[in-house]
Amino acid sequence: MSDADEARLQAAVVLFGVPKAEVVRRLIRASVQAGPALSADNTRTVIELAQQVRMVGRNLSQVLRAIHRGQAVRIEDTEPVWRGLHEVVAAINDELTEITVAYGSKLRRQAGLSLPAEVTTEDAG
Repeated sequence: MSDADEARLQAAVVLFGVPKAEVVRRLIRASVQAGPALSADNTRTVIELAQQVRMVGRNLSQVLRAIHRGQAVRIEDTEPVWRGLHEVVAAINDELTEITVAYGSKLRRQAGLSLPAEVTTEDAG
């Protein structure tokens, strides 16, 4: 195990208050029970997000080609384009974060290694 992985394991021991072997045991069992990292819906979402990323890349490429051809407009005139691209990238980031955080939460619940905030939320629900 790398030093970085050992540090993460030690952090999990402290965070969850169980021995190393128990953290590893629970995570192995839960990873099998929790199923694949991405559901079919999440896989479709990732494919859609990848298409959006390609669209953003094409837009940026077109802007760069125009700049190289000397057809660039004033930066003030391009602000709506950059703002739109930023919003698309931010939305993609939020969606991917939601997918990965949800799976991590599911895996921890399966392993019985919920974070204190998750325990409180689940107990209240």
